[in-house]
Amino acid sequence: MKKVILVCIVAVSSLSIISAQPRAIGGRIGIDLEASYQHSIGSKNYLQLDLGLPGYAYGVQGVVTFNTIFATPHWGSYGKWEWFAGGGVGAGMISGYYSYDNAIFVGGAGNIGLSFTFPFDLQLSAEYRPLLGPAFGKRSNGDYVGFYGNGLLCAALAVRYAF
Repeated sequence: MKKVILVCIVAVSSLSIISAQPRAIGGRIGIDLEASYQHSIGSKNYLQLDLGLPGYAYGVQGVVTFNTIFATPHWGSYGKWEWFAGGGVGAGMISGYYSYDNAIFVGGAGNIGLSFTFPFDLQLSAEYRPLLGPAFGKRSNGDYVGFYGNGLLCAALAVRYAF
């Protein structure tokens, strides 16, 4: 009888592990280098928070996007494919960026990509997340207001652990 109860507990536990995981943590590598966290909000939506180093400059940036899974193609029986898209906001500080020494930028961010989650909870994704907005900084001859355009180069590959 103890063996039957143990088998039932193991079966129920494995079924709960197989279901979709509500969180994922990992990193994104592209022009930027970022730590990434995803948290599910319902069955088709999730919030993604990225914090890291912006490309081509010293500094730090953070981006928050609200993403929706709009397609789950069945390209095989192993793992799970998902197309996703969303939008959000981002901000950061950079130093040594072109002609001004220090700057702060804010802007809107979009996010689109394709992800694959293995049955053992490893998620790989290819993403494009443009971040555009104004930059406010200091030059040697005074204040500077410009456009932060490096966010257009923000294609990345991401690796996350779903839990």
